[in-house]
Amino acid sequence: MRSFGQFFVVLALAIALPSWLCHVFDYPDNVVQGTKGYDVAREQRKLEQADPDWVLIGNSMLFTRLSAPTLSEISGAKVSFLSRGGSQSAIWFLFLKKVLLASEARPKLVTVFFRDTDLTWPDFRVKGGNEKPIADLQGPMEPEWQQVLGRREGNRESLFGWFSGLLRDVFPTSDLRPMAQRQIQERAFRITRIGTRANSSVRRAELNERFSLAHLRTDLGLDASGAGEGVDNDLATAGGEAIDPGFYEDGPLVFDASAEASFLPHLIRLAKANQIQLHFHRIKRKPASNHARPDGAVMATYMRELAKYLKAEGCFFTDESGDLSLTLEMYVDGDHISSNKEIQKRYLANFWERVRPLIGPVLKHSSAKGL
Repeated sequence: MRSFGQFFVVLALAIALPSWLCHVFDYPDNVVQGTKGYDVAREQRKLEQADPDWVLIGNSMLFTRLSAPTLSEISGAKVSFLSRGGSQSAIWFLFLKKVLLASEARPKLVTVFFRDTDLTWPDFRVKGGNEKPIADLQGPMEPEWQQVLGRREGNRESLFGWFSGLLRDVFPTSDLRPMAQRQIQERAFRITRIGTRANSSVRRAELNERFSLAHLRTDLGLDASGAGEGVDNDLATAGGEAIDPGFYEDGPLVFDASAEASFLPHLIRLAKANQIQLHFHRIKRKPASNHARPDGAVMATYMRELAKYLKAEGCFFTDESGDLSLTLEMYVDGDHISSNKEIQKRYLANFWERVRPLIGPVLKHSSAKGL
């Protein structure tokens, strides 16, 4: 019995110590949104107090391009945002169901800002720093969540699913991997800044630029991959520059409208049930030096199918990706728009002119204000 007791003590320590370290791991401060939670009740109260006509949902692609006050001014409507940096379609669905529709606010219009295949990529960015807000929003408790992500995450109703879930609770390695990777990168950037005073963020931007597709040798055959099987040759070009197709290894390559494939059909169903007009706006990613951002063949097919589906479902769809007036100098890091006042003003005017013919009648606003 003593030997058994010693064995179980050692076993408990072997499990408890790594589990404790997993939960107290020091998260870097500069990770966007970090592990901050989400105060659902507060956000509901804010919406109820604002009583908006128009709610926009998205991530940094939204709030680096637009602000609620300026959009309210130009549209003449009361505007509110539901946004979070680094969020994707799973959280956008929860924003609609658990925040907006669970509040007393009932806007006439909801706009979702997205990039490329985001709308049908349900498990993108549901781990790591987004797990806490998803838990606060009780995402895994929703039937739509189980329908879409149950198989991917392992349904806890089965014995295997329950055990897998228990292991994820005890050892939350999905948090640790991206955070540890980020810390390793930050240290590497600081070590290699020899002779300069550049901080890690500056070094990251510098190296991203240095190793971008635009700097590939033009005298060699291009075999750069789109990071997903079947899109190896889906690289579009703009003025001789290669443009990455926007696909990732785990992302969807083909548009799928089924209720098990993504949260998109559930977004639409909820909006219809509550007499809310849905509008989806595709942003233009950072263009080449000639200001073009063309789609490759696979992406073009995907976007045609998406647009066709949204139209059939009665949703509005706008796409700024082909607009050459959204020029390279308007962009800063990645696909974000500069905070420069003149650039913000240009983008706002461009966006409102694009969407006004569709959403103006919904907002019942006949005399839109100019800038």
